[in-house]
Amino acid sequence: MTIDPKNVRSILATDCGSTTTKAILVEKRGDEYRLVVRGEAPTTVEAPFEDVTRGVLNAVKEVEELAGRKILDGDRIITPQSGDQGVDLYVSTSSAGGGLQMMVSGLVLQMTGESAQRAALGAGAIVMDVIALNDGRRPHEKIRRLRQLRPDMILLSGGTDGGDVKRVAEMAELLRAAEPRARLGAGYELPVIFAGNVDAAPIVRECLESRTALSVVPNLRPRLEQENLKPARDAIHELFMEHVMAHAPGYKKLMSWTPVPVMPTPGAVGIIIEKVAKRDGVAVVGVDIGGATTDVFSVFQGVFNRTVSANLGMSYSVSNVLAEAGIENILRWVPF
Repeated sequence: MTIDPKNVRSILATDCGSTTTKAILVEKRGDEYRLVVRGEAPTTVEAPFEDVTRGVLNAVKEVEELAGRKILDGDRIITPQSGDQGVDLYVSTSSAGGGLQMMVSGLVLQMTGESAQRAALGAGAIVMDVIALNDGRRPHEKIRRLRQLRPDMILLSGGTDGGDVKRVAEMAELLRAAEPRARLGAGYELPVIFAGNVDAAPIVRECLESRTALSVVPNLRPRLEQENLKPARDAIHELFMEHVMAHAPGYKKLMSWTPVPVMPTPGAVGIIIEKVAKRDGVAVVGVDIGGATTDVFSVFQGVFNRTVSANLGMSYSVSNVLAEAGIENILRWVPF
């Protein structure tokens, strides 16, 4: 859907985090947009609620009260704005339920493996493991790892265009032998993205297309000295919407409320960091401290990077933060 910014007078945005769902109201004041009010409520993706939209509605109700304007009609967000009621645009991001969790693979750990990891991190994913032919593990150990982790998605890469085909086929066969299952949902095919040697694509299709939800995109490393991460990142965003979020509790309803895709929170933050750096021509570093993870974003000389500490956060992972700080004694149970 194409949205004309000239016609947008008000924007309601929510972010469904692992612990808290935040909502903000942005209004056009003259020629500028201003953040008017902010509300929050506990995220509701776990028992007993198991419906992310309940937390969204609770956060929006707080925005309603603070702004003194009607935004909800029952369980529906009023769009477009009519007089002082409703908003012209509703958008949302999400990292609830642990966010997007991926495994990536490449032929060489220090080359296509690292490129695949950068593509996944840039798309807002937590990289659970990187599998490569030279990672020091035997085939049965890799297969066991693929079965144990239950990722949301797998990014398969390897080989420059016109290069090695046989070894790429080995990686695809390894994945077929493991038959990994997705973390969310039951009975649906695990999304797999192939972003490797274009000459190996037919073999990968033959090996995986009947067993996984396979997508083939341009090679993320077409030449040794060149990276092309954008097609893989875009595919990750699309499959995150189509497969992962569609099986999370309440997300189908949430997606029906907004005319634009619901993005992984780190992916959206990364886009903001990149746009600021490009607009102002500056180097940028940004840190997002969440309940389960901490993300660090940077743009230096036009190159975007993201690193994630998947076990350091301020609620779910606060014990890990305390342990890293060397104050484990605080964690001891003290009876009353």
